[in-house]
Amino acid sequence: MLKKILNRGEIIAVALTAFLALIMGGWQIMLVAVLAGILIGLAAPHTKNAVPRAAAVGLGIGLVIVAITSFHNTTLNTLPGQEVIPPESSTLGTYLIALGLCVGFATLTAFIHNLHDDRKRQIAFIAMLGVLAFAFPFFEQCPGLKWDNFNFGDMSAGCSVKSNILWIGPVIVMFIYGLQAMGLNIVAGYAGLLDLGYVAFFAIGAYTMGLLNSQQLGNQIGSPNLFVWGFWLVIWFAAAAAAFAGLLFGAPTLRLRGDYLAIVTLGFGEIVPIVVKRLDAVKIFEPISLFIAQIMGKTGDAAAQASVCLVGCFGNALDITSGTKGISPINAPQLGDVYTFKVGEFVPWYFVALILLVVSAFFIFRLRASRIGRAWVSIREDELAANAMGIDLVKTKLTAFIIGAMFSGFAGAFYASFTSFISPDAFDFSISVIILAMVILGGSGNITGVLLGASIIMLIDRVLLDRLKVIINGVLQGVVFRDVASGPLSVFVNSLTDATAYKIAIFGLILVVMMKVRPQGILPEQTAARRRPQ
Repeated sequence: MLKKILNRGEIIAVALTAFLALIMGGWQIMLVAVLAGILIGLAAPHTKNAVPRAAAVGLGIGLVIVAITSFHNTTLNTLPGQEVIPPESSTLGTYLIALGLCVGFATLTAFIHNLHDDRKRQIAFIAMLGVLAFAFPFFEQCPGLKWDNFNFGDMSAGCSVKSNILWIGPVIVMFIYGLQAMGLNIVAGYAGLLDLGYVAFFAIGAYTMGLLNSQQLGNQIGSPNLFVWGFWLVIWFAAAAAAFAGLLFGAPTLRLRGDYLAIVTLGFGEIVPIVVKRLDAVKIFEPISLFIAQIMGKTGDAAAQASVCLVGCFGNALDITSGTKGISPINAPQLGDVYTFKVGEFVPWYFVALILLVVSAFFIFRLRASRIGRAWVSIREDELAANAMGIDLVKTKLTAFIIGAMFSGFAGAFYASFTSFISPDAFDFSISVIILAMVILGGSGNITGVLLGASIIMLIDRVLLDRLKVIINGVLQGVVFRDVASGPLSVFVNSLTDATAYKIAIFGLILVVMMKVRPQGILPEQTAARRRPQ
């Protein structure tokens, strides 16, 4: 029955946004309504009545979202442990605004989607997304903005009502991972090289920022501020360090193919965090004197005392990375003497991350259309044919490896400064898998698809699973175990139903389903899609 009224895309929009409305509630209805409107517009058929149809479908889905959000605010939110929802977010006016947003964005997106001129359509979509990206942090931080006393530096000065759940922090992390995914897309999507140790370059960029923009190294030599060089300079050093690591690692290994290359890159990704952990007590001895001492039968401390010490002498070894304790604090960016970024004030961080992401996407897009980009794709499609056409396979692959590593270094440097803390535990193998999953899920070789994959996975990881955990625990405590005297039993069941503990399994299930249903990804590369039989 539903299929006779709605097409497949509109059914997906209904199911997705209804689920989001059920677990989010409060002011988040505005974000859900905008998302629903965009999905409905994108699913609109290319017919003359596409715009009126989108408006009608938007009205229907908007009413569903309002009803489900009202149920969340009035029923689910009464369960134990739920977020505090401001009463202003449950008024009739709020629901009417959300309904208007759903209808308005459905209509606008359907109109843009049905433009015949491809260039006009692309420009219109970019303009719409640009406006949303600019407006998002202000609304998300402060749903009831008072523009008469708005202060960029102190968001609370311009808020009449604070948002009950902040999305902006997870969105910034999503931008960081999106930047990494675009870098891996160069390596795996364009050049066809399976890199399972991509997180190593992320770690190199992060630790470059940590070492050159904190007091970690300076404290070792009694001059704390000697290596505090500033965010805007060090981020370029971090990208260069990651690119140089890509050169050193890629030069001897990129002659390998397929599974052999994947195994080698996996080993590199495991080596870097281990090395970082061991750089907390460094002593370097002159090799000849150390060798002579060992020949004379001396070992351990005796050999060290008989050798010439170069670094870490005079009793205390050099602590470069603080091992498992990590480096903290890492200095934040500064805009001259006017403004210093602060932890918890997300809006400035958001715009820096957004600019970095947009500029990188534009650079990679132009790079894909260049001669080197076409060479990458030709190697991915057929190495023998590419070699016969005169393409240097090793140099071309190495270029992809270096540039991909550079973008991961950018992301790592920004991440270190944003969190103001880094440790080896933040760069384990699972990060490489998650980034690769973003590329595969969104569409390998397509920048838009990769960013979409990064958005889906990071929002599931950072927002939806946490909210689902709160809802499930509330249902268990308020309904299932309400009259049960055994506290340990409820705690045990809550641990079993912790959605965040199953995130890797959920991502794996998503990939399995995608490989079965749509192996080319949600938004496949256009050229490959044209060649694929229907």
